[in-house]
Amino acid sequence: MAMIDNKTQCFNCKKKKITYPCEGCSQRFCFMDLSEHKQILNDELNHITNEYNEFKQRINEQKQNPQHLQNHPLIEQINQWEIKSIEKIQQNAQECREIFIKYSQTCIDDIEMKFHDLSEQIKQIHEENEFNEMNLDYLRNHLIEITEELNNPSTISIQQDPQSFINEISIIPLEKKPKFNKWKQNAITVAGVNEKGEGFNQLMGPHGMFIDKNKNIFIADCSNHRIVKWKHNAKEGQIIVGANGQGNRIDQLNIPTDVIVDQQNHSIIIADQGNRRVIQWLNQKQQILIDNIDCSRLAMDKHGFLYVSDFKKNEVRRWKMEEFNNQGVVVAGGNGYGY
Repeated sequence: MAMIDNKTQCFNCKKKKITYPCEGCSQRFCFMDLSEHKQILNDELNHITNEYNEFKQRINEQKQNPQHLQNHPLIEQINQWEIKSIEKIQQNAQECREIFIKYSQTCIDDIEMKFHDLSEQIKQIHEENEFNEMNLDYLRNHLIEITEELNNPSTISIQQDPQSFINEISIIPLEKKPKFNKWKQNAITVAGVNEKGEGFNQLMGPHGMFIDKNKNIFIADCSNHRIVKWKHNAKEGQIIVGANGQGNRIDQLNIPTDVIVDQQNHSIIIADQGNRRVIQWLNQKQQILIDNIDCSRLAMDKHGFLYVSDFKKNEVRRWKMEEFNNQGVVVAGGNGYGY
């Protein structure tokens, strides 16, 4: 009786061996390559942990030294107003300084709470030692979000009273709610169901999305490595890009993070982050618009210029459609990582 052949091709070495699945990337590896794959994931987790520790140190430094806020541009405006008004407004100026520092510290405290929650999740991952690419992608994206909050903490402005003999100033939080901004608490789910998955009615780690004039929703279904289209009031979505699984072929995607639709020619433009490229799908034909870029988000203005954010270079570049044979123009950032 012939022995049963239970060997399949290893994703890494491409040899036919007994393989084991990785739930995170949905690939199968032989025993040796599975160990190497696990070590790579461990290294990535350690790298993210180090970034979290550095972020924690920044929060502690700002909490222990609130005096650094004295160099904030709003404080400088307050100081100039104080000089011109001399003794008559000194008391008011000091009150404004204290209020500004209070609101700034509140902002830092809020960020610290978010960071603490994520730190607990990392601690739990270390203790359980069970994680995959989806967990790392979640931690990495949330670190980027709270880093942006810490880099842009200003939520207040100065309001002057022109009717006063001396223009008195006060600190007004910008988070003051404007009119008509209350949302009804009866939201409905328009795409996906309560559980993650790869079915036509499911999503897994959805990131960017685009809504066209017909209310169709295009979603970058990141962890399913596909772009899905949900028509208005539809019960399930339609895979329009990425039906061939995860990969680096021109007809495949790898961790897509954003999608937009050029409604002039009805083409679909995708930030294919895992493959470090921006691609365009037009009438079932694909082409790479921009390569060698750590793309995260996309946007297009009314003049047809394409904007792409690079999360590693911490910058946003702009290209003119049909003119992608250049490095583009930096329109935001471009001076390295900073605060």
